[in-house]
Amino acid sequence: MPRAMRTTTALIASLSLIAPAPGVAQETPLICPDGSALPCPEGVEPIPAPEEAPAAEAPAAEAPAEAAPAEEAPAEEPAAEAAPVEAAPVEEAPAEEAPAEEPAAEPAPAQAEAAPAAEEPVAEEPVAEEPAAEQPAAEEPAAEEPVAEEPAAEEPVAEEPAAEQPAAEEPAAEEVIVEEPAAEEPAPEDSAAEPAAGEPAAGVTSEDDLAKALAEQAGEAVEETAVPELPVQPDAATGEAPVAAAAEVPEDEPVAGAEVTEEVVTEETARSSDEDFANRVNQTAAAPAAAADDDDGLSKGEKALLIGLGAIAIGAIISNNRKVELNSGDRVVVTRPDGSYQIIKDDNALLRQPGSRVRTETFDDGSTRTTVTREDGSRIVTIRDAEYRVLRRVHIDPDGRQTLLIDDTRDFEPVDVARLPAPPRDTYLSADLTEAELRAALAREEGFGRAFSLAQVREIREVRELVPVIDLDAITFETGSAAIRPDQARALSRLGRLIRSYVDEDPSEVFLIEGHTDAVGSAASNLALSDRRAESVALALTEYFDVPPENLVVQGYGEAFLKIPTEGDERANRRAAVRRITPLLTEG
Repeated sequence: MPRAMRTTTALIASLSLIAPAPGVAQETPLICPDGSALPCPEGVEPIPAPEEAPAAEAPAAEAPAEAAPAEEAPAEEPAAEAAPVEAAPVEEAPAEEAPAEEPAAEPAPAQAEAAPAAEEPVAEEPVAEEPAAEQPAAEEPAAEEPVAEEPAAEEPVAEEPAAEQPAAEEPAAEEVIVEEPAAEEPAPEDSAAEPAAGEPAAGVTSEDDLAKALAEQAGEAVEETAVPELPVQPDAATGEAPVAAAAEVPEDEPVAGAEVTEEVVTEETARSSDEDFANRVNQTAAAPAAAADDDDGLSKGEKALLIGLGAIAIGAIISNNRKVELNSGDRVVVTRPDGSYQIIKDDNALLRQPGSRVRTETFDDGSTRTTVTREDGSRIVTIRDAEYRVLRRVHIDPDGRQTLLIDDTRDFEPVDVARLPAPPRDTYLSADLTEAELRAALAREEGFGRAFSLAQVREIREVRELVPVIDLDAITFETGSAAIRPDQARALSRLGRLIRSYVDEDPSEVFLIEGHTDAVGSAASNLALSDRRAESVALALTEYFDVPPENLVVQGYGEAFLKIPTEGDERANRRAAVRRITPLLTEG
């Protein structure tokens, strides 16, 4: 009887290879090994009915939980091993997709239990196949032992893991790896989304806007400030009158469309000779809006220039093909095509005395007409070109009497340096001379037979040297400074009295104050610094000795004319000088 039962069991196991056992185990009732209905004889374990194997497969497709056992169980059931073998692989791959094979896992243990009862090998193989279930690679050899038909059973298993568990089978994993990049196409979509995100964030656009904003201080500011399009002016040596719309308007005649500003100068908004400028000459000017709101920055007068020429960026090319080398807000230094330097500054700075009312009319070409009214009722009317350079200046006393001080609005003869008279022998005078000696020296003038424009006097050395120069030896400046100490200012007393006496005798007298530096530092910054020093000397003459500021003109020459030829830090080169240029501006 036991032998008959074993034979029957083997037969049933063979049939299970043809019809998958897992499905049968799920929904078909159990029967005894001899084919009889339950209950089986004592000591005999029931087995699944072979007839209902096909019907069991349908549930296997429906069972959502354990799909893996269902597929591999049939492949390994030839010796009742298939049940455990299938349970293992199915638990791996189906973990993702095959909930359909969950019932197969239950029959698999049932078969595993029957197998040990019938044959020991069956009990051993399930144990060996459970780990194989966790490692499909180990299952392949186990599947090969039973029958050659297992490959067919393995194909479905290989396809399922290949789709969802590349790690389950190496070949399948390789195919999945090829598919994964395709599945990872969202990454390109993300990268596509990045540009999209960049667009709203103005990735390129906003950067352009930012670059544009920064360019307003560099490249674009050049266009905007160089395009107040300063008129092309003739060279000073030609003697041709500069271009300025303001010069064509009769004095005291209002002009429709001209921009008008008015201001009352106070102690806080006026500069004194003993104070330095708020910013250094080598300090780039701030933006106009920022400077206007900065109470501790530039003075109001400096801000006025800053809003105009002061906004020009370094490197900008302005009219007459000049390049901006330095912009400190109150002064702009440019290089001409011939390599020489020129300074642009406000020639009205000296007129900003506390208590004065300043009214400025700005014309379309940038030229201005400024009227400074003093507390005594006197007025000074100044015409400037677009670069704030004085072209014409008239003093009007309280009675209405006018005195012409400067007039570059007309044409002058061109300057031929070779045909100029020889300079006087006593070109350099010391401020230590007595007032009588100075007056005598300044009186030795030869008739020049012609007049020069102020521009020609300022810019052509040979023209200036036609009149003596008074070196202010007692006035030297600290490195980088333009301030004059009160004790130094007192050393100007003799010169101050002399100039004042000249003006009292003739209100049309004009004196040029020159500023100089040593050779330490850049040529551009030294030019701006020297011009500030000349302004300080002029202010000291006004503050301490009541010299009318409208009778003074300031001009810096930087390191161009060193008193002591050295490249080092030489205090004697940080100086100022004065020339009486009235004979040069009038017909002699």
